[in-house]
Amino acid sequence: MLYLLADLSRYFGPLRLFDYVTFRAAGAFVTAFLLVVLAIPPLLPFFRKHCVQLSARTDDAKEKPKTPLMGGVVIILGIVISTVFWGRLPERTLIVFLLATIALTLLGMADDIIKTRYLRSEKDGVSERTKMLIQAVVAVLAIYALYKTHGAVTMQVYCPLAKQPFQFLPGGEVIALWLPFMETPCCYLPLQVMPLCLIFMLGFNYAVLAGTSNGVNLTDGKDGLAAGCMVFAALAFAAVAYLHSHRVFADYLRVPYIQQAGEVGVYACAIAGGCLGFLWHNCAPASIIMGDTGSLALGGALSLVAIMLGQQLLLPIIGFVFFIEAASVLIQRKSYRWRHGKRVFLMAPLHHHYEKLGVPDPKLTIRFWIVAGLCALAGLATMKLR
Repeated sequence: MLYLLADLSRYFGPLRLFDYVTFRAAGAFVTAFLLVVLAIPPLLPFFRKHCVQLSARTDDAKEKPKTPLMGGVVIILGIVISTVFWGRLPERTLIVFLLATIALTLLGMADDIIKTRYLRSEKDGVSERTKMLIQAVVAVLAIYALYKTHGAVTMQVYCPLAKQPFQFLPGGEVIALWLPFMETPCCYLPLQVMPLCLIFMLGFNYAVLAGTSNGVNLTDGKDGLAAGCMVFAALAFAAVAYLHSHRVFADYLRVPYIQQAGEVGVYACAIAGGCLGFLWHNCAPASIIMGDTGSLALGGALSLVAIMLGQQLLLPIIGFVFFIEAASVLIQRKSYRWRHGKRVFLMAPLHHHYEKLGVPDPKLTIRFWIVAGLCALAGLATMKLR
C-alpha cells in the first residue's frame, strides 16, 4: 500500500524511497517487530484466561501450565498487516502467500483450541491424519496458484553447488528432463505426460511444505527456540529472494530472474520481524508460546518462499534445525517400531534429547540459535559456490 507514495515523489523527492524493495523490506521488518512487541502486553490477560493448555507437556494433567498458547495469532497478524502496508498487494504471489498463511494459522488455532478445552488424555489437538490432509489441500492449492503465476519457477528445483536445475522443460512436442550436474537433458518425454510431471512436482512441493511446517512445529518446544531460529531462516530467504529479483545478481549467480521475488523478500522480512518481536516476550522465561497457531503457519510460509524461488533444496541447509528436529522424531519412531522398543535418542525431538543429557535450557536454546545462524550463512554461501 505504502509503495503508492512513490508516485508523489515529484512533489517530495524522498518519497521515491517507497519504490525501492530494500527500503520496503526494512520497513516491513520494523513494522512487524513493533506490532508484535506492542500488541502482546495488553492481550496477555486474555491469553492467560482463555488460552492455557489443560495438560502439561509432561502428561501430568494435575499440573496446569501457566504459559498461555496461541501467541502465533499475534505473529501472523503482525506479518499480514506489515505485508499489506509495505508490499505490492496486487502481486498475485503475495495474495497466495497471505491466504495460505492464514489457512495454516486457522488449522493451528483449531489444534490449540482443542488443547485448551480437553485434557491430553481425552484429546490432544487435531488428529495427525486430519492435520496432514488439510496441509495437503492448502499446499496443492497454493502451489498450483503459484504454478499459474507468470514468472514463478515451480517446475524447477535448483540444487546447491549445481549450475543446472532439475526441471521439466517443454519444447516443441517433447519435454526435456534436466538433472543437476548435467550439461544436456537426461531424456525426452512426450508432451502428453506433462500433467504427470505437474503432479510429481505438486507432490514434491507438498512434501517440502509439510516437512517444514511440522519441523517448525516440533522445534517449538523451548522458550524462544523456534522464534529465534525462524528469524535467521526468514532473513536468509529474504536475501535469496532479493538476489532473484535483481537482474545483475541473478545473471551472475546463474539463478532465474524473478521480478516479483522482491515482494517475496518483503514478506520474508515481515516474518523475521514478527518472530523477533515475539521473541521479546517468548525468551526464557516465556510470557506466551506461539503454539501450533504460529509454528504451522510460519513453517508453511517459509516453505512457500522457497518453492516460489525454486530453492526447495536450500531449506534443509538454511532451516537445518527444523529438519533435524523433524528427522529425529521420524528416526525415533522407526527405531522404536523396527528395533522392538529400542530408541536412538533419550527423547525426541532432538532438543529434548539434550535436555535429558542435562544441558540447561538457556544454553540449549542459544546453541541452537548459533547453529541456525551458521546454517543460514552456509545456505547463502551455496548461491555463490554454484
